[in-house]
Amino acid sequence: MLDLYIPEDDHYLEGKIDVSSLLELRHLNYLDLSFNEFEIFELPNSIDSLSQLKHLKLAQANLVGSIPHQLGNLSYLQTLDLSWNFNLTVINLDWLSSLSSLRSLNLSYVNLSKVVSWPQSVSKLPSLLELQLRRNQLKGALSDFFTNMVSLDKLTKLDLSNNLFWGPFPDLKIFPSLKNVALDNNQLNGSVPESIGQLSTLEKLDLSLNSFHGVLTEAHFANLSRLNYLALGYNHLSLSFSSNWIPPFDQLEVLRLSSCDVGPAFPKWIQTLRNLTDLQIAQANISDSIPSWLRNLSSSLEILDLSYNQFHGMLPNLSPLPLLVIDFTSNELFGPLPLFPPTTSYLMVSNNSFSGSISSLCTTRLSLRALDLSHNNLSGELPNCWKQLDLNYLNLANNHFSGKLPASLSNSSSSDLILDLGNNNFSGSILPIWNIMPQIERLNLRKNNFSGEIPSLHSCDNLQFLDLGDNKISGRIPECIGRQNPPTLVVLHLQSNEFFGSIPSSLCNLQTLQVLDLSRNNLSGFVPLCFSNLTAMTLDNVTISNLRRDPYKHSTPSTNVMWKGIDTEFGANLQYLRNIDLSRNRLSGEIPESITLLKLNTLNLSRNRLTGSIPDNFNPRSKLESLDLSRNQLSGRIPASLSSLTFINKLDLSYNKLTGRIPSSTQLDGFDASVYLGNDNLCGPVLNKSCSGDDDKPDQVPDKTEGDADDDGFLSFGFYVSVAVGFVVGFWGACGSLIFQSSWRYRFFAFMTRINDQIYVTTRVMKARSQRALGAGWYVVNS
Repeated sequence: MLDLYIPEDDHYLEGKIDVSSLLELRHLNYLDLSFNEFEIFELPNSIDSLSQLKHLKLAQANLVGSIPHQLGNLSYLQTLDLSWNFNLTVINLDWLSSLSSLRSLNLSYVNLSKVVSWPQSVSKLPSLLELQLRRNQLKGALSDFFTNMVSLDKLTKLDLSNNLFWGPFPDLKIFPSLKNVALDNNQLNGSVPESIGQLSTLEKLDLSLNSFHGVLTEAHFANLSRLNYLALGYNHLSLSFSSNWIPPFDQLEVLRLSSCDVGPAFPKWIQTLRNLTDLQIAQANISDSIPSWLRNLSSSLEILDLSYNQFHGMLPNLSPLPLLVIDFTSNELFGPLPLFPPTTSYLMVSNNSFSGSISSLCTTRLSLRALDLSHNNLSGELPNCWKQLDLNYLNLANNHFSGKLPASLSNSSSSDLILDLGNNNFSGSILPIWNIMPQIERLNLRKNNFSGEIPSLHSCDNLQFLDLGDNKISGRIPECIGRQNPPTLVVLHLQSNEFFGSIPSSLCNLQTLQVLDLSRNNLSGFVPLCFSNLTAMTLDNVTISNLRRDPYKHSTPSTNVMWKGIDTEFGANLQYLRNIDLSRNRLSGEIPESITLLKLNTLNLSRNRLTGSIPDNFNPRSKLESLDLSRNQLSGRIPASLSSLTFINKLDLSYNKLTGRIPSSTQLDGFDASVYLGNDNLCGPVLNKSCSGDDDKPDQVPDKTEGDADDDGFLSFGFYVSVAVGFVVGFWGACGSLIFQSSWRYRFFAFMTRINDQIYVTTRVMKARSQRALGAGWYVVNS
């Protein structure tokens, strides 16, 4: 026996493994190399030399290449686990049919999309008890596959989750010994048959994340007395039980009914489940108060998720429960925060109406890792107990907190911190947070009253989001923000502060930057010429792959951006946003051509002191939707390249010194005159102002100078000679023949007389017909 699997987290073996040496252990019957960090290796064709092997476990062992068919020669093999080896190549599973002793097969997270007849291969394993094919990219009608697997009558565990199976609920009765069924995260649909309630051996049932619909009644669970795991969430199911129903599964430990319709009252039958460890009933159409018996439900309850319902009233004291996760997000709860269990690691109660201070959090020494109290009515100063909480996620945004930041905030030892204190009334210095900046991944201090300068900083290499907008922070923009190695910053908001000085050129090193807002400050100097180095803003499609999602709820990070004059929140679609806003500063000089080559969605340089002309190199493939250059001192003509911006729907060039005709295009013609106000020398139809001189011509021709007034190129002396010769030849060639040839002259005038007569007769006939038609119509109307 050789077991090198180490179950502890962060402990594993690594390096190169000598497979040939293992093959010399001819009497080996148990080999487990799972979950280590070996260098990539392949299973050799001579694997069958381990002829006595009964258990082969190589899960997540960095296996590559193809599975050798010689595995089928291991006739004593009872356990085969090759799961979590993403680079394994599997063309067929025909070799499985020789493993008549196999009892457990796990190929989860191995690509089996090219395997055609996997059900037939699996059906030839008469001793199989456990079949795990999770996330294998398998697809097809599941019911059809089951017809080829009727021979597996000993099967106790079936996991086909996270694939692409479709069709109605399969017939599970063909597996009379089933204990564990996982069909979650597929594309199955239709109703769930009542016959499932007759699978008396069933202990785990997971049908979540499909498209099942219909009503589940007591009959669906009639004989499921052994059930300890039930997950039906994220389908289109409704549960309808009698008010005094007592479920037969009194040993249930996990109950997940999120998005099922179980309301409007909180289900009373849940209080009979005294062994629950995980209760998730989010978004379940419940409109009720939280029952008092919940605090005594189970001495083992660790996860409680009742979010996105309409629970109202006050939150009861939950401290008697050993909860790790508490989630009451988006309900209608009010009153002060109650005491929470000291075991709590994740506390999410945002989007409610809780009020008062949060000092109770310090009363109990919580082991919090994530705390979300955002969007409530909480107030007062923050308590000075953050060191003992050791958070890596803190969201207090959109409340009424005030005062200075407590010093204990700077004592956090967590890495990859996410801090959101936006939309409050905090004041004073941001120094307590700035001291832990090297550990921060996302920081939002927007819309507070912070003041003072930003202290110097040696490192902010983890930073991805920084929003200090709408405060009273002064001083220069720190150069260190642009010195990340490697660059990770995606969003930088410093708008509406009192920053002065020039825009640091180090910002151009932020190749990952997609949103830059420095508007409404006192910045001076030039717009940096190096903005073309902002790589993420030059790409057609940008996917933010390194952004960590918010804990537990796994929600997409979001940020607010001034979008076409409206403060707009961007969440899931943030990855496609590219925006630069330098408006309302004191920037001078010309607009660099490099900035118009970026593939931005919005560009706002308004209300500065910019001079020169508008660059004529706007990328025709740009997806620019909003361009604001108003209230500067720009001069010259409006460039024709603006007319090639097919996505633009907000444009403002007003109050500059622009001249000449406004270019015409489908996009530009759709804007009204306000776009061009304050440019007295502009003309064109949109201003109801005609252009003088050559500007009236559709095709503008450059003005001629005195020296080339008669030099028209094509209209030369030779041109006039050719015209004279052509006229003489043409006139005398036709008319001269009629003068000197009488027969030709007679025929010509006879022909013209016939044509004249024919036209006259035709005209008279048509006139007579019209008069008759009008007379008949008058008769019909008046008869």
